[in-house]
Amino acid sequence: MPARQIMNASPHAFSSHPLDAVSVPSNLRLRIGEHVVDLGALRVITQPDSARLTSKAAAVLIELARHVGDTVTRDELLERVWKDRVTTPDVLTQAIKELRRAFADDARPPRYIETIPKVGYRLLAPVSVVPVAPVSVSNEQRFADDAANTDDIEDDLPLAAADSASDKMRPRASWWLGWGAVAALLIVAGVVVIAKRESASVNRAASATWQATDVRAVTSDPGPERRPRISPDGTRVAYSQMDPATKFERIVVRSVDQSQGIHITTTVTAHEEVPTWSPDGTRIAFERLGKDEVCTLFVVPSMGGAESEVGPCGDYIINYFDWSADGKSLITSDQASIAAGNGLPLALLDLATGKKQLLQYQRLASDEDLDPHYSPDGRWIAFRRGMIPHSDIFVMAAGGGAVRQVTHLDASIFGYSWTADSSALVVSSNPQGKVALYVTGVDDGHMSVLDVPSPATYPDVARAGGNVVYEIRRTKNTLAQVAVDPQTTQLAQTPQAPQLLAASTGSDVAASVSPDGKHIAFISDRNGSEQIWLCAADGSQALALTDFHGAVVWTPHWSADGRHLLAVVRIAGKTSLTQVEVASRRQQKVAISQDALLAASYGPDPESYLLIRRAADARGELVLLRNADSAQEQIVPLASSVEHVELDAAARAIYYTKADGLGVFRRDLAGGPEQAVTRNVTAAVDRGWRLVDGRIWYVSAMMMEPFDLREFDPVSGKDRPLAHVKGWLRDVGFSVTPARDRVIFAPMGRKTAMSAPSS
Repeated sequence: MPARQIMNASPHAFSSHPLDAVSVPSNLRLRIGEHVVDLGALRVITQPDSARLTSKAAAVLIELARHVGDTVTRDELLERVWKDRVTTPDVLTQAIKELRRAFADDARPPRYIETIPKVGYRLLAPVSVVPVAPVSVSNEQRFADDAANTDDIEDDLPLAAADSASDKMRPRASWWLGWGAVAALLIVAGVVVIAKRESASVNRAASATWQATDVRAVTSDPGPERRPRISPDGTRVAYSQMDPATKFERIVVRSVDQSQGIHITTTVTAHEEVPTWSPDGTRIAFERLGKDEVCTLFVVPSMGGAESEVGPCGDYIINYFDWSADGKSLITSDQASIAAGNGLPLALLDLATGKKQLLQYQRLASDEDLDPHYSPDGRWIAFRRGMIPHSDIFVMAAGGGAVRQVTHLDASIFGYSWTADSSALVVSSNPQGKVALYVTGVDDGHMSVLDVPSPATYPDVARAGGNVVYEIRRTKNTLAQVAVDPQTTQLAQTPQAPQLLAASTGSDVAASVSPDGKHIAFISDRNGSEQIWLCAADGSQALALTDFHGAVVWTPHWSADGRHLLAVVRIAGKTSLTQVEVASRRQQKVAISQDALLAASYGPDPESYLLIRRAADARGELVLLRNADSAQEQIVPLASSVEHVELDAAARAIYYTKADGLGVFRRDLAGGPEQAVTRNVTAAVDRGWRLVDGRIWYVSAMMMEPFDLREFDPVSGKDRPLAHVKGWLRDVGFSVTPARDRVIFAPMGRKTAMSAPSS
């Protein structure tokens, strides 16, 4: 089958586009959001059961696509589509309704077509041209609807399969996709994409030889299917899915062709996650996670049967594992090393003896090494170094020793997988702001985009054939608040539902309440790219403060007087510290001498900043930058291997978590020894804790529903609950109001069951 490459187009890049022609080519296909529209056939081919479009509805769609992102007035549409015909405005209304039905766009707010009251309509979804290649009708008809409403609604999430042409690949799945690893509780669809490998010349990068030739759904079952893994021979997919009968996530295996899924486990006592095939495809390793957050590894025959317990997982948030090349061990991160001040080294867990052996290879004590994978030929181990959102992929020989960096992203990596010939990696990342799949040559590090519907995460490549499975996020985070009574001593058994602050057309994260409690700053992609936004305390009057292009933006921090916001911004691989004046929206780069930033916040004095940066011999160096951008600029080292820091301005002290140590630590800015505060909070939770009036508020039971907000008092040593919340968290960061009566989170999806805003 010839490659059917998906060509990207920017929203306003139609100056020489087929849509500008007087007559649209009869074979033109457009990718609009997650759907593909065949304009010649008047069909949304990703909705095979839907009725054909009328010619007028298709013409309206073309006009909206010509001006994607901009409002097209009703008069303009009537003039262009129904020119020289006597008609009424109702015909346009009916055409819009027809398009919304075709795209299953019944969301509030909409995801595809937005009504601008008394003005017109606006196409919200991105548009690109799909060059037409010979594709059989049978293959087109196997496309399944994977674009159901994502606005606080849990989708019917299909997996997919397709025929292949040559060498094939398989996407990976991972448990955690938040800060500290890869967030697992996204509502996602597993999809199989055909990747065709063409013959490569000697001078041609391996990553440039892969093209997506087909993308289609595998299943049409209701509910989310998470972390799909494809069998080594490319014929079966394993994933986890909620079982209505037991109310637990269970491992399901099914053929990539349409078939009935089967549960391969019989003991149902807790959630089952992250199925991982053995190299010969006969066994599947998985983790079982109880409500008490106890994580245990098991192995079960891939066709079902008796389970064997491997051992405890440790902290499930950073629990990644894969099979060794010989199938005798699991390779994972040794979490016990954190308590010993040795970060996260890789280790082999022998399945016969249960013994763990640390790999001997090049690393620093502060390095956090996660998500290891043997190459299909067994010669190499790839792994991710660094917690999200600052990760890169490294490789070493299977026996350990020297380590070589493959990617230079310094970005979030949402899963990756080796290609079948061990020459490249399929990586999910967001170096340009949006999550996409990249194919990266292991030898040269060259990256090229594998054009598939976004956001595509956790790719997993089959060792035989060309099938790749991956996940597509189907939820968004929405700002919500939870009431807190700091004086309470006992919580109600029934968890409280977060109160929705305001509806959003995008995903909102990293909320930060202003010092006076009147405003909330946050990061959102409401306008199609990550920006710093501002809204009133009740969620109203939202506006974008920035207009970055292709940027990744990290948590905004308020200045003490509430006049400025500070954020780390990465554009085109370069990281800088940007300050925004709230009243004027004026942006200014500050601390311009610093170009290796991982995180930043305001310091205790004017023109001072607390910076977490990369150092020559370590990552996570915490420094105090005084008199920034002046001749008197001074850098004061404070601590190493730091993941997150909180300032106690009144006490002139800092609290922080470390990559090579377990718990929260404290140090006076004036000097003195480092003091251990509590082990209840680890570096894996990253921003999931705050210092509030000298006490530590933190999120417990992350990525589980319900989750808890707790408080630890360093003086008394008491740890108590503050709130029991119904919802899932991907972004575990939160912010506390000055009155200490509300906490602002960003829960996600319909599982959150958020209540309406109060009047």
